[in-house]
Amino acid sequence: MKLRMTGFVGALVLGALIFAQAGSAFGQADPRAVEIFETVRAHYERSIEGVDDYVMVTNLFTTYYKKAYDNGRPYFMSRTETEVFGVQSTSSTSDADLFTPENYERLKNNATYAGRETIDGFDVHVLSIDKLEGLFDEGEGVDDTVEDLKVYIDADDWVLRQMVFSVETVTEDGVMKVEPMILFKDYRDVEGMMIPFETISFVTGLSEMLTDEEREEAEQGLKEMEKELEQLPEGQRRMVERLMGDRLKRFREMLAEDRIEFTVRVEEVRVNTGMEDWE
Repeated sequence: MKLRMTGFVGALVLGALIFAQAGSAFGQADPRAVEIFETVRAHYERSIEGVDDYVMVTNLFTTYYKKAYDNGRPYFMSRTETEVFGVQSTSSTSDADLFTPENYERLKNNATYAGRETIDGFDVHVLSIDKLEGLFDEGEGVDDTVEDLKVYIDADDWVLRQMVFSVETVTEDGVMKVEPMILFKDYRDVEGMMIPFETISFVTGLSEMLTDEEREEAEQGLKEMEKELEQLPEGQRRMVERLMGDRLKRFREMLAEDRIEFTVRVEEVRVNTGMEDWE
């Protein structure tokens, strides 16, 4: 079963971070999967009892979270701000938290228990989830389809340790598939909330999304950008390199190895800031 969603690459880590913090209408629910999701939800709700809002600052973006309720069940709405070369952009307010009652019920009732594994040294429960329609926004002209979602939940701490899925994208040359895997590491207790301070995403299969001409253009553009950087005065070059971080290196590796890896590191979490200007 497939799930259509907008802006896959841009939303990948944000959606994952939201998830980490944390009998069907289509058929018979798996009792073991239901039990695990109910335990995860109970831990999640207890962890946010004393939190009305919080701000998470990472190496790539800043996200603002504000508690909301749906039929008495708490979850967080979110808004994300990024800044590139001094230009700031802000996402619209989203209530796409997977722990909204509607999304949570859909997840719980369409998951199948797939056993236990060890991830990064932690014992985890593996859950396969299908019938995912509606978990994310479905905009007009959307050409991305997510399927084969698996989540790996810590058997002791009830936090997300890994998420794996595939994405089919419709291009001019046909349907291409990429396979992201997200690892959640370095969990820390922040005012009761268990937050992963390091999230590592791996995406393979990207080379199939580029034609030979597009690959050649990308490589040429990369060379020109590197040449322009070398010609900048030292002070300006250092400033640009600081703003860009290792993006150029990662892009070159992506072209060469058909694999991109990027890491989101939490630098600061501010809890109960009293934020009022939300809309």
